Amino acid sequence: MIQDYESLIASLPKGTLICRKKEYYYLKYRENGKVCDRYIGKDERAVSDIRSKLELRRHYSEMLSALRREQKAIKKIMEDLT
Repeated sequence: MIQDYESLIASLPKGTLICRKKEYYYLKYRENGKVCDRYIGKDERAVSDIRSKLELRRHYSEMLSALRREQKAIKKIMEDLT
């Protein structure tokens, strides 16, 4: 499951949506240590699509974190039993 979540997260865009000058949207993210902006435009369909993908990425990231915490707890329990 961890590998599935990692591949899903890699396929989705990262960053945040920024609105500039009344309804011009940009996707702000980091790439190789630098902050980058990608122009999205005014198209509400494109903005809502990216917004939903970003939300989905956050959800998958939270699920991945929970799985890793569970995995760590299970390893600790297994070590205590042996």
